[in-house]
Amino acid sequence: MKGCHENRPEVSVVIPVYNAEKYLRQTMNYLLYQTLEEIEFIFVDDGSSDRSVTIIQEYMEQYKDKIYLYHTDHTGPGGARNKGIEHARADYIGFADADDYMEYDMYEKMLYVAKKENHDLVYTPYYLVRDDKKRIHGRLNQPIEKNQLIFHGEVAFWSKLIHKDLLHQTGKIPQIWFEDTAYMLPLFSYAQNPVYLDEPLYFYIKREGSITNSMDDKKTLDTIIAEDYAIKHCKEEYKEAVAARVADRILFNMKTRWIYFDRFVQHLKKYRDILEDDQVLKMYPVRYQKVMNYLEFPEERIPENLFVTDFGHHKEDFDEYKEKAFDDGCKLIILNEENCDISESEQVKQAYKEGNFEYVAHYFVVKNLWLYGGIYLGDGIKIQKPLEFQRCFSSFFGFLDKETFTDRVMGCVKNDPTMKQLWNTYEYPQFYEDTYLPLKERLKNILIAYAGVVMDDQTHLYEYPCAVFQSSVFVAGGRDPMHVCSHDFTKNYKEDGYTVLPDATVESFVDTKTEVPDGVRQELERVTLLKNKLLNQRKELRKEKKKLLKENKRLEEKIGEYENSTSWRVTAIFRKIRQF
Repeated sequence: MKGCHENRPEVSVVIPVYNAEKYLRQTMNYLLYQTLEEIEFIFVDDGSSDRSVTIIQEYMEQYKDKIYLYHTDHTGPGGARNKGIEHARADYIGFADADDYMEYDMYEKMLYVAKKENHDLVYTPYYLVRDDKKRIHGRLNQPIEKNQLIFHGEVAFWSKLIHKDLLHQTGKIPQIWFEDTAYMLPLFSYAQNPVYLDEPLYFYIKREGSITNSMDDKKTLDTIIAEDYAIKHCKEEYKEAVAARVADRILFNMKTRWIYFDRFVQHLKKYRDILEDDQVLKMYPVRYQKVMNYLEFPEERIPENLFVTDFGHHKEDFDEYKEKAFDDGCKLIILNEENCDISESEQVKQAYKEGNFEYVAHYFVVKNLWLYGGIYLGDGIKIQKPLEFQRCFSSFFGFLDKETFTDRVMGCVKNDPTMKQLWNTYEYPQFYEDTYLPLKERLKNILIAYAGVVMDDQTHLYEYPCAVFQSSVFVAGGRDPMHVCSHDFTKNYKEDGYTVLPDATVESFVDTKTEVPDGVRQELERVTLLKNKLLNQRKELRKEKKKLLKENKRLEEKIGEYENSTSWRVTAIFRKIRQF
């Protein structure tokens, strides 16, 4: 469906639409009141099932020379944009989403900059709006430089004005998820004369539930397809810059979509030949080193051996562990007197004789982890999610708090060097004066001395020879997206230093803001005291001022009484004579 064309527009704006009736009228009004007169709006309905088409048709009746409507059969935003570009009449093409809005002079300003020196790409920052708060995103340094544009540039379509020749040279937009990443990085590489306008003009509304906001939706793995497309279709001389940007995106995905961590590692390793000597990536040493670390990440995953202990025959129920620890089941190994030789060392024999089953259990746990690989779960662990992500590392450990590592959750591949160092402390009793030093203390000594771990209760995935997870991952998670299991301290409720609370209460504690550091707290207290002192001074000054005003008013009234008295009027002539 299309109205009759009269004057050729200077800008065509393409707007994909899919079930956007809730926001479409607002977006339509921002578009129709643009200050640029020579503009057309091309709406492409992508198979909406709501009233979106009806709303667009209502506006078309009133603005026949500005609004045009086309249809696609649910091909996604990529296909819808291709359809819009195909029917665009202007030399410059902009894009908008059907649920966002923009400044009323956005396209006039961008066109003015574009025509000034025949720029084929105008790039602007934008406002990200979330929970009624807005922040500027996508800022670049000036003057704009191609490698910088590729590495740092925002890939969304809607914050740019693009010459149709550049769009045609880049080719069709792929019909995949994350099509903006797939297409815009090659477009940046082909741009001949890009320009940066340092003024945010577009308001992108961040809404919950989208694929790009999801951590575990399998569609997020399409980011791998998009990034492969970008490297394959970019201009050859800018392939290093595109690969560097892709590597940076992979690092981000490893952190935010960690459930697919192993897939992202494999994805990164495909580009080893480019990345190892990537001059653009080397301009960012910290990122480059992270990428190099992951390129050496072991292919071997921790085996699906699940170790638990039952020395002293407490007859623990391990069915939940067996069912939930891994995605595809596991080999459950219950370490006890039947499969462990209590007499293999003097210290183990003595510990068992004295009823120190904790020492005996940890001795055989560490030994078996090092010899065979697997994951150990101690008593009182409640599993929320499978520990598949943790299996990606050569070895992993977790914080109990800022002073301690947990002795209830850990794992490694066979012959892991960090676990070997821990096993040495048991294999050679002379390692410690206290032969029966608890595992928590051994962990602390080895992880600090050998692995260089800093006691900060933070998650570190690549800085050390082993991965280390913060307490919100293993102990009490609250809303931590990485939370896989919790510690149940019910058995310790009579011991000093333990307070047993309901899960919901612990969760509310975890969700509160982090405690202010001592230095900041002291400064805050100093400033607060100073502020209160100044407020008290102001209060006293206001009292004094009020008192002075009251006194001044009393004096003015007294003077008025004198000036209206008979004696004052009678003596007026004498005061006049005195002046002379």
